[in-house]
Amino acid sequence: VLRGPRKGSGKHMLAHDFWNLAGRAGRWGDEFQGKIVCIDPHDEEAWPIGVPKRARYEIKRETDAVMGQTEKILSFLRERASMSMEEVGRNSKLEQVSSYLISTFLRTGSISHVAFAKRHAPEFIAELDEVLAKLCDANRLPATLVGRHPGVSAIAMQSLLDFFVRYPGDPEDLILATTEDDEAIASMMFVMQTINEHLYPAFKPDDLVYGHAVTVHRWLRGWSLARMIKARIVNLKRRGQAVNIPKICRQTMEIVEQTARFAAPKYIAAYMDILEVHLTGLGRGDLLRERFDIGLALEFGISTPTLLSLMELGLSRMSAVALFEVIAMDNLDQEACRNWMRDHANDLEAAGVPSIIVRELREKLLGGETPVVQSKQNN
Repeated sequence: VLRGPRKGSGKHMLAHDFWNLAGRAGRWGDEFQGKIVCIDPHDEEAWPIGVPKRARYEIKRETDAVMGQTEKILSFLRERASMSMEEVGRNSKLEQVSSYLISTFLRTGSISHVAFAKRHAPEFIAELDEVLAKLCDANRLPATLVGRHPGVSAIAMQSLLDFFVRYPGDPEDLILATTEDDEAIASMMFVMQTINEHLYPAFKPDDLVYGHAVTVHRWLRGWSLARMIKARIVNLKRRGQAVNIPKICRQTMEIVEQTARFAAPKYIAAYMDILEVHLTGLGRGDLLRERFDIGLALEFGISTPTLLSLMELGLSRMSAVALFEVIAMDNLDQEACRNWMRDHANDLEAAGVPSIIVRELREKLLGGETPVVQSKQNN
């Protein structure tokens, strides 16, 4: 049921977004049709362009749209090496497309034979090749590393590597602390500020870096959205500030999606890969050997191999976190998780795990069976 649907900060939803949303009225494999009810279809304030009619809507590749502005992309690439992060942030689409172009060039040696090149004038592609060759001359990073992060500029990654080389402190200070470390949030803030200065201004403005770091730290520790929202409400009340619950809910969900699950995995994973190149060059690669994959951890909101194993077995994040708090062991693989469940399935509710989660655990991990555990008396 829709009335004046909006996307983002108050913008009226365009036709393709409207139908993307309306498509949720059905469920693939369950219900093959659904009804969409539009309220006040003649209200011009709610529907300034009217209720969108069912039709086909062209979806244009972002790469083609940006490369269609030939002088703009060429100018951006020529000036990119000397740009400040503020300038890069103001040209986010150009930065994303240029990152893809540089990554492609480093991988293939030319973009002239890539599929998208056929959709553009040969003269433009030749000029683009020439500009990219000059940019890539200064790159000292392995092409495989650049290829793993096509959305992050190789120029920015080289800048970060140069920063690591110049860093006057102990190399261990550059490594992101574990979530259990007392300095975890301070370490996260340092990494985010370094990313802002060298990779991309992803965690701006500067006075909100602490908030970004706290959110990501809580997400990694397995906090639910409800717990994050509650913590923010309590904090605002403690400081005597007004509490707008709908606004807090929206802001919390937005920062989790945009920061914890998108920006942080993208840029912190690149940070750690570049740091590994630097530490290996120093002969200190062993410092990162036992580290958990931070990109994977941020994507799922987990911080230990045990949590990952539980989610790989099919548990929801909420259930995995609830069970992990009872297991209290960090490095279990999937089989070890199953074995633990078989041994402790009858004790979970007594340990405080909600019955609805216990039911999910038995269905996912034990095939719906409740193992019979003999009592000491019977033994």
